[in-house]
Amino acid sequence: MDDFFGVSGDEAPGDAVRELAEQTTRPDWVEPDPAADLVPRLRVACDLPGSPWRLRGTTLLPGGILAVDVEHARPRSPRLLADAIELLAGVAGPAFFVHHTDAATFDCVTGTLRSDTPGPGRGHLLRLRLTGPGPDGRPTLRAHAQALIPAP
Repeated sequence: MDDFFGVSGDEAPGDAVRELAEQTTRPDWVEPDPAADLVPRLRVACDLPGSPWRLRGTTLLPGGILAVDVEHARPRSPRLLADAIELLAGVAGPAFFVHHTDAATFDCVTGTLRSDTPGPGRGHLLRLRLTGPGPDGRPTLRAHAQALIPAP
């Protein structure tokens, strides 16, 4: 497979991706209290029977980014990437984009597009940070995750 060439057309989903990117630059687009909206949904998603996730904590970062620390029950699982995207999809709005920034971090932009609502559309910026058990949880999980899913 050639990594330098692709096939693309002028039709959606490109329009929605562009609209989501444009909306994130509006000063009023990010919800002022993302924890109030997202943390209850994250708790529900993590508490579902069979969920591999345990919610460890949240922190509001500059720029309105909600950092979410979660622990995966099986950090060596080949499903780690799929499970992370599934967790984000479970709390996301109708439009979302996920960037796998490193082996243990996923940045997500999610929200409602102007084309989907009579209002201006609002959204959230999330940073899912995978942690591991034990005193050195994050470095340990990062090493396991890098072995399974190399960072792009």
